[in-house]
Amino acid sequence: MTGASDPPHHTRKATAVELHEPPVLDEHWEGYELAADATHRYVWIWQGFNIRLLALPRDGDQWGYEHGWCYPRNPQLIADSVAAWNPDVQDEPPGWHKRPTHPPRRAPRRDEDPRYNRPRCAHGCYIEEGCRTVNCPENPRARSSGTGPG
Repeated sequence: MTGASDPPHHTRKATAVELHEPPVLDEHWEGYELAADATHRYVWIWQGFNIRLLALPRDGDQWGYEHGWCYPRNPQLIADSVAAWNPDVQDEPPGWHKRPTHPPRRAPRRDEDPRYNRPRCAHGCYIEEGCRTVNCPENPRARSSGTGPG
């Protein structure tokens, strides 16, 4: 909680990222920077029926991003997701429902949290648990798109 003597924008240390409270407007991307670490800035933008969280390289091209994750249109959900995430140890933030970028992000020290870093489908579900999306190509239990029984 901010007090009367706090500056209007400040950061607080999370496990591996500096969280901005409140988020900082990024005019180039027309979104809000929630956090940054040594290698990336984490910015969310409105994207159709979703909000997309972008992992923007600090030293990269200003027109592209390395990784992206789609969330429901709830800015607080994304802020909570980024606050709970440790990108040094965890491959991807929690709570997303679509990964539009490939290949999936790999955390530098992912072996420290093997349960969290199990393989996921493009919809964020752990592959061995099955996907909630009908006909997910990575779900071995997905229904086929055939014509049905003959």
